[in-house]
Amino acid sequence: MPIYSFSQTNLFEQCPRKYQYKYIDKIEKEFESSPDLILWQSVHGALERLYNQVNIFKIPNKDDLLEKFKILRDSEFEKLKNEEKEIKIKGDQTLDDYLRRGNEYLKTYYDKFYPFEGIKIVSTEDNIIFSLDENKKFRGIIDRLDKTSDDTFVINDYKTNKNLPSQDKEHYFEQLSLYALWISQKYAKYYKKIKARLFYLHFDIIDEREVTDEIINNVKMKYSWIIDAIENKKFAYNMWDKKSFECKENPLCKYCEYMSICPLRAHMKFDDEIVAWELGEKTIKGLVDEYVSLSKAESESKAQKENIKEILIDYVNKHDVLKLFGNQSKLSISKIENISVKDKEVLREILDKLGLLDDVMEIDRFKLMKLIKDWKIDLSKLEGWAEKNVSLSFRAGKL
Repeated sequence: MPIYSFSQTNLFEQCPRKYQYKYIDKIEKEFESSPDLILWQSVHGALERLYNQVNIFKIPNKDDLLEKFKILRDSEFEKLKNEEKEIKIKGDQTLDDYLRRGNEYLKTYYDKFYPFEGIKIVSTEDNIIFSLDENKKFRGIIDRLDKTSDDTFVINDYKTNKNLPSQDKEHYFEQLSLYALWISQKYAKYYKKIKARLFYLHFDIIDEREVTDEIINNVKMKYSWIIDAIENKKFAYNMWDKKSFECKENPLCKYCEYMSICPLRAHMKFDDEIVAWELGEKTIKGLVDEYVSLSKAESESKAQKENIKEILIDYVNKHDVLKLFGNQSKLSISKIENISVKDKEVLREILDKLGLLDDVMEIDRFKLMKLIKDWKIDLSKLEGWAEKNVSLSFRAGKL
C-alpha cells in the first residue's frame, strides 16, 4: 500500500474524481506557480532559519530575518523567470504587494515573540513518516516542533492565507492531530501532553488546542477509513468500474486544472449541438435555458399554491367544513392523523416489551448516507446489507 499524505486524503475528500486524475491516471498538468505559494515558501524558510538560530542560543536579528525572506522570495521568482514559467497573480495585486505582506507578517511575528525564550526546538521543517495501523502509512511535514519547560510538545504550523477559517473548521487541526500520532510513536516518554498551534500570520491570531489521546484515536480512525475508501475505489476502478471515483462539486471547482475533462465542467467548452424534436430544431444550450425557465415558473407556482393552501386550511378549521366550492372547481379535504414522539428511548422500551419494536423500526437512509460521507462509518463494514444506488435528477440554477 502506498504512503499517503494529508494533501492526498484532503484532495480525495474534496473530489474523488480529481484524485483519480492526479494520482491514479497520473494526468500531468503543467505546474503554475503563484505569488501566494512563493510567499508561503519564503515565510516558512525565513522562520526556519530564525528558529535554527534560537536552537543554538542565538537571539535572531529582525533585519536579518527580513533580508532572508527577500532573498528566498527573489530567488524563487528568478528561477521561474529563467524557466520561462507563468506566474499567475489574483485580482489587481502586484508582486510588491506580496513582498509587503511577507515583511508585515514577519515583523509582527518577531516583535511578539522576541527574544524567543522559554522553548527548546526539537525540529524545523521535519519530514515525517508514521503508521496509522500495521498496513497504512502516512507522511507529512511539521513546520516546527517545540518542547516547553513543562514537558509539553507543541506542533506549530504557519498559515499565510488572507482568508480566516471559521472556528468550527477542524481541517487544519485534524492534520496536526495526525502529526501528534507520530510524536506519540517517537517521543512518548519525553512529553506529558501535546498541543497544536496554528499561526494565522495575516491576522496576527494564534489558535492553540491540546491534542488528547481521544482526539488522536478519532482522527486516526477517520483517516484510516478514508484510505480504505480510496483503496476500495482503486480496486473497483482497476477491475470494472471506471466511474468509481465520483465527481464532487465544491467551491474550488472553478480553479481546477482538470476542468476541461471533468464531467461537471467539460460541457462549457463543447460546441452547441442542434437536436430535432416535435417542435422543430433546438440547441442543447437553448433547451437548458428553457428547462431552467420552466423550473423557475414551477417553483414560483408551487410557492403560491402553498400560500393559498395555508389560507384555505385556516378557513376549513374555522368553519368545520370538509369541502370548498369555487365558481368552477371544488376541493375535498381529508384529515390525516399523525403522531409525534416525546421520548424515543422510553417509547422503544415499551414497544420492545409489547413485541412490536421491529414493526416500527426504520433506517433513515439520509442520515446513514451522511454518516458515510462524514467518514463516521465505512460502507464496507455494513457487510452488504446497505448499498449505494444512483439516480439522476436535475437542479435548475443560473450560469
